[in-house]
Amino acid sequence: MNLIKSEVPETVIDITARLGRSTVRDNEPPCFCATSLEQVESAWRLVYERYSQTGLIDENPFGMHAVPSAVGQHACVIWGPEGPEVGYTMTLFRDNPMGLALDSVYGGHLDELRRKGRRLLEVGMLADRRQCASRGIRALFGMMRWAIHYGLHAGLTDIVIGVHPRHVQFYVRCYGFEQFAPPTSYPMVRNNPVVPLRLRLLDGLAKDELPRGLADARDNPLPGSKFSHRFAFEPVQLRGSLIADFLKAHHGIDPSRMAGSGLAGRSIAWSA
Repeated sequence: MNLIKSEVPETVIDITARLGRSTVRDNEPPCFCATSLEQVESAWRLVYERYSQTGLIDENPFGMHAVPSAVGQHACVIWGPEGPEVGYTMTLFRDNPMGLALDSVYGGHLDELRRKGRRLLEVGMLADRRQCASRGIRALFGMMRWAIHYGLHAGLTDIVIGVHPRHVQFYVRCYGFEQFAPPTSYPMVRNNPVVPLRLRLLDGLAKDELPRGLADARDNPLPGSKFSHRFAFEPVQLRGSLIADFLKAHHGIDPSRMAGSGLAGRSIAWSA
């Protein structure tokens, strides 16, 4: 593992300090769980657009970015509108037979959590079409609220996420994430630096005083029914899709022929 020598910056500008708690809630942009192939592909085209613009990934002829472990019944794509288009998105995927995207660089650390009985949810593929920092942070608060309740309804214990060093303090201050391994370079995003963070869901929510983002999620719960009609990534749904073509070309995987495999994931019961 090629460790990044530079330390996480001690001073980080926190845009959330400019936003009152009520402002975040009152003006939170709407979020939805993707229920169709069209919505998922639109969300992942936005991820491609933003990641390629910022040099995190190479351009490809599909105009799409996805990781194999994000495709399956274990996954949930969150999105919000900006006019007629997807304006912001993130993808949530529970631990599954294919593992998590972060396993590619932190497999040993994640396996240690699994051995301790921790049940993991990875949050990834974040993208926002807007250039306004305050609007973007409000959308992120909204999507993280959905991520937390997806994890709770699925009976998971931890959310894990890999972030650029300059974003670490946002997740630490606003949600109580903790770093669980050293920074390293991440081949999935052209060897940019990544810091792995972990949020202990139940432990975090049980505290008397919560960080503002975690408190907002606790005080504004989502019913399990919000996730029950999410796009299921069934092989028949993926046949001939842009997602299938991209995964075949870039990862040698055909999700339209993977019924019963790791891509199909495992179904779970959702509470009301």
